Amino acid sequence: MKTRIHAAAGMIGLLMILTFWTSTVISELFGSHETVAMVKGLVLKGMFILIPAMAIAGGSGTVMGKNRTDALASAKKKRMPIIAMNGLIILLPSAWFLAGKSAAGEFDTMFYLVQVLELTAGAANLTMMALNVRDGLTMTGKIGGGSGSPKGPRQPVIEERDAGPLVAKAIPRLTGPSGEDLAPQAVVALCRCGQSKDKPYCDGSHSAVGFTTDVSADRTPDGVRVFKGQEIDVHYNRLLCSHAGECGARLKSVFAPGSDPWITPDNAAPEQIKEVVGACPSGALAWSDPGAQPQHVVAGQPGITVERNGPFRVTDIPLASGVQAEGASPDKYVLCRCGASKNKPFCDGSHSDIGWTDA
Repeated sequence: MKTRIHAAAGMIGLLMILTFWTSTVISELFGSHETVAMVKGLVLKGMFILIPAMAIAGGSGTVMGKNRTDALASAKKKRMPIIAMNGLIILLPSAWFLAGKSAAGEFDTMFYLVQVLELTAGAANLTMMALNVRDGLTMTGKIGGGSGSPKGPRQPVIEERDAGPLVAKAIPRLTGPSGEDLAPQAVVALCRCGQSKDKPYCDGSHSAVGFTTDVSADRTPDGVRVFKGQEIDVHYNRLLCSHAGECGARLKSVFAPGSDPWITPDNAAPEQIKEVVGACPSGALAWSDPGAQPQHVVAGQPGITVERNGPFRVTDIPLASGVQAEGASPDKYVLCRCGASKNKPFCDGSHSDIGWTDA
């Protein structure tokens, strides 16, 4: 829903500014002073639509992209403050000034200087907003998806469909629960409602069972806890954790669920801890030198592994909406397959709690 609101608000803003800009140019070149005054009055009134649309686009974009660090998201984040300042400092005051001057019939040098300033600032915002639209469509896989063939996606990506499946495009590997190669197609829909009769593929059961991807009221809080050691720190975000148990099984001296603190970095050598971080499939664990920036360890070949009676383990395949959690890795995460996770799209171990199976 947030994606649709963001896209709609952004497109309204883009079309409004394009309409303002073109109507201004046409009226100045071919219209009378009365026509120019009418256009300037309408532009000022249009600000009551443009400003809320831009505020909604900027706010929703900030929320959706706060944990994204990829190049496209970073470029959009850099443009948005410039677009906002351009609008508030130049376009809005110019619209007010020009509407007043034209209504009074004062088409003097100052009017045309401000007019040129408004058109220049408008052109700059149009360009940046068009780039944001392009990058947004690319991030969601709607454009830029050709692999040399107009029908196939160029880069691997996983898209989340609202209340529907995970759509994997151009993934290089899909490994089944028994380690078998499932030979993925260019585009494949993967079940995440847990009810498909053709697992791991979607068969449309999500519609019949009323599956929803809405955020659960009791969703795990998003946040990273840092467990400090003398030689190494361990970073952990419970929201991402699929409770695979790799950490406790591999290094019980450090990772002891049920204890407080449940991670004690000084109980093992740093290299042993890094190995466990690498084995964590969800990216919930990261390591750092004391006080430094956390690092993830990504192991395995790019692709998707279907865990028996469990989730999808993803390695080096981007999630179109971004892995939106504090301290998350864009290169490894675990997606719910049973439909019961409170932390969708991520697995929270609910498949074990409810006894869910592939059968």
